[in-house]
Amino acid sequence: MNQLYDSANETNDPIILQMFREVGAIITDSHFVYNSGRHSSVYINKDALYIHTRIISALCERMAQPYRAEEIDVVVGPVLGGIVLSQWVAHALNTRRSSGETLAVYAEKEGMGEEQRFSFHRGYDRCLPGKNILIVEDVLTTGGSVRRVVEAVRQHRGNVVGVSALCNRGNVQSEAVGAVPIHTLLTIPLQTYSEEECPFCQQRVPINTDLGKGRAFLAKHPELR
Repeated sequence: MNQLYDSANETNDPIILQMFREVGAIITDSHFVYNSGRHSSVYINKDALYIHTRIISALCERMAQPYRAEEIDVVVGPVLGGIVLSQWVAHALNTRRSSGETLAVYAEKEGMGEEQRFSFHRGYDRCLPGKNILIVEDVLTTGGSVRRVVEAVRQHRGNVVGVSALCNRGNVQSEAVGAVPIHTLLTIPLQTYSEEECPFCQQRVPINTDLGKGRAFLAKHPELR
């Protein structure tokens, strides 16, 4: 069931690929269920990156590189992983600033499924009006979460200047995230399937319950255990 992806994509920096591989963040040959509900045999395990501060700080420095430090007022990340990214990306921007400070805040989830929204609490909403905002994300699959964060920032009259992500695995384009320019460190196009068309389900390949949403999926489909 090996599923090929173009690890030699000319847009991918081999040094960044090595960072991901060094900590086991690219996993193949299993049956995964993503947050979006789609299935695949490849998983980008961003959680394997977060525990290694040397690597995540280096990756976040690269996420910050395309942006002029003085022009980014606030970095926003969605919970949970986006909290780590927002801190490190803001830190990287601040090391290049000659004056002022780039802040780091995060957006919290409310609701479930199609009703899910993001909002700002803890006074973070007061950091957004009239400010230039960079949104950071770990892995883009459909762009749905980032689009909702963009909408939340705009509701508070923030100006979203860009989205910077560790990996784009869903070929997500600017239009899918509210017509905001996207910068990603890795682009790994993966073949994904709906539950109904998933060949791994049809072949009864065991679902990985350690990563992704496999455990929740099996709770709804005990016949596939």
